[in-house]
Amino acid sequence: MAPAKPWRARMIAAVRVLAALGIVYFIVATTIDQWSAVQATFRGLSWPSLIAALLAAVVSLGTTMMAWRAMVGSIDHPLRVRDAAPIMLVGSLGKYLPGSVWAYVVQMELGRRAGVSRSKVFIGSVLVSGLGVTSGLILTSPGFGTAFDGVKASRHEVFGSLAVWASVILLPFAVACCYPPLLTWIVGRAMRVLRRPPLDRPITWRPVLESAAWCVAGYLTAGLHVWLLVRAHLPGLHGLVGSVFAMALAMSISTFVIVAPSGLGAREFLMALALAGLGVPWATAWALTLVSRLLFTVADVAAAGVAAAVGLRRIRHSEGAPQVVPPGPGPAARTGPGAAAQRPEHLSGQSDRDQ
Repeated sequence: MAPAKPWRARMIAAVRVLAALGIVYFIVATTIDQWSAVQATFRGLSWPSLIAALLAAVVSLGTTMMAWRAMVGSIDHPLRVRDAAPIMLVGSLGKYLPGSVWAYVVQMELGRRAGVSRSKVFIGSVLVSGLGVTSGLILTSPGFGTAFDGVKASRHEVFGSLAVWASVILLPFAVACCYPPLLTWIVGRAMRVLRRPPLDRPITWRPVLESAAWCVAGYLTAGLHVWLLVRAHLPGLHGLVGSVFAMALAMSISTFVIVAPSGLGAREFLMALALAGLGVPWATAWALTLVSRLLFTVADVAAAGVAAAVGLRRIRHSEGAPQVVPPGPGPAARTGPGAAAQRPEHLSGQSDRDQ
């Protein structure tokens, strides 16, 4: 592929910078405009609620990692949790850079070091993102009417209406793309574009349903995280269900705002829309979304730190283990099928994968 012309590259970079600045301005201006209510909301939160919400966010990240592990294991080879966690959780920190591609880039490099081809890490990550969007839209669909009510309370009716209508329109297409034969065809075309070998086997219902189930579990725990913050305004089961709906709407649609680091701004706006539709005052809803963002950022860093520490410990352990020295030339050399048994376990199949 020919490199982009310098003027075109500069134009794209300028658009990204302007979009990022616009998002930052929106967040700051909205917060300042509602500062009295925002400040009161911050003071009303208790430490036990904040700690419980943080733990729920960590669990939500863990379920996303399990969804990724299930999908990548089906298109490449099964991964242990301790191998999948550093790839997914550490790589996910790339989402805090403008442009969603950075998370995929980091995951691809970490996956290559674990013996998974770059292309299959990328395809697995994209598939899980798509299943996450689909699961979120399905969970959101019963509350589309509530979201439209929240649009009227937000003072941003144009952008809010566009976001909710985007959810309504995307839902049937997202569900259709989860059909395994169609999904296999789409992935096959993508592998051809990437000039990579096709999948070894077609995608079946099992990894699709397993990954989708983990994504739903992630939304449920993320909704619990929100409810722990808003339960003073939305008590009981009704509040918990509404919180799941709010987080599902926010996380699924903000995925498409690729110029914003981790959907920054878009996710808060959509979550506040949903909470406002459920009866939470707009200023309070906005303040709570800011708290939620802060807690999820802390959870991301903490989960990635633990996963990286586990991975580093494993690397040090493997470096301290006795190395298998291949026999030199001569009668003792083994060149038959049994020679493969002398290779270290973590290197088996390495030469057969894309580097």
